[in-house]
Amino acid sequence: MLDRAWSKLRQRRRVPGFQSRFGGLWTDRLDALEVLEGKRARGAIAPAEAEALRSWIADGYWIRPGAIAPELIDRLNGEVEELWRRHDERARVEIDGRYLALGPQLRQEHCKLVDLYAHNRSALEIALAEPIRAFLRTVFEGQALLFQSLSFERGSEQPIHQDSAYVVVTPPMAMVASWIALEDVQPGSGELAYHPGSQRLPEYLFRGFRNWNRERDGLEAQRDYHAWLLDELARRGLAEHLFRPKKGDVLFWNADLAHGGSPIRERALTRKSLVCHYCPADARPYYFTYRPERRTRLEHAGECYASKQHDLVPEPGSGQRT
Repeated sequence: MLDRAWSKLRQRRRVPGFQSRFGGLWTDRLDALEVLEGKRARGAIAPAEAEALRSWIADGYWIRPGAIAPELIDRLNGEVEELWRRHDERARVEIDGRYLALGPQLRQEHCKLVDLYAHNRSALEIALAEPIRAFLRTVFEGQALLFQSLSFERGSEQPIHQDSAYVVVTPPMAMVASWIALEDVQPGSGELAYHPGSQRLPEYLFRGFRNWNRERDGLEAQRDYHAWLLDELARRGLAEHLFRPKKGDVLFWNADLAHGGSPIRERALTRKSLVCHYCPADARPYYFTYRPERRTRLEHAGECYASKQHDLVPEPGSGQRT
């Protein structure tokens, strides 16, 4: 109980000097460009990396082409097909907010495989591939924790939203997401839609909190939030971009970047992707507060961690940490 109370208190605490009243990463500071220039001048960040970070600070996203080896993606795609063929009940599927053991009848248009990395080595290696770890090292200024993933076969058609309203971490803005293309994405497939610069919108609060909670706030508050977000995007002229990557490309986004799934216009098309959520290793995903057994973390590549309720695949020479 004390752990949950402390987490709630930190979810409302004001932090000065950041774009958000709830703080964030160093790239979310009001003086982020000055901090970046200082890092570049000291040689802590290379010139090419500094240019990418300027784009990240200004636009709230960054694209890393060819980050994941195609053979690793092919291996994962084949293993996912095998999961469905064998009806592997280690896998979990999320449909309309319900979490279910994988079954053939659940392979529907909007189903998501949840936390595939928890039992699949290929998904773990992709989610924490070196180009991804390198970016997270820079923006987190330390070790990263992979704490959630969603695997899509088709477009989500999810309303435009910000992860900070739904993905709860303490501190609230200490999060980065990656969208990893598992195939070349075609027009009309329900492409990822995002709005550059939207991470600087005014914050929408739910009874003083940055995140929406169904029991606390109700569905009407969620509808009001979605309507407000679309109005703000239109009022400020923040145009929608559609992501049509090649297999292996990765798009990183800020916790407050507005994004969603565009309408599927060609129902025969797939849009295979793996979406991952990360926080600094010393931050706390919400499930840590009410399920202590989920706090077990698996060390990966000697520099980052993965955590989830399911059994994680151990890496040779690595150990479980709590």
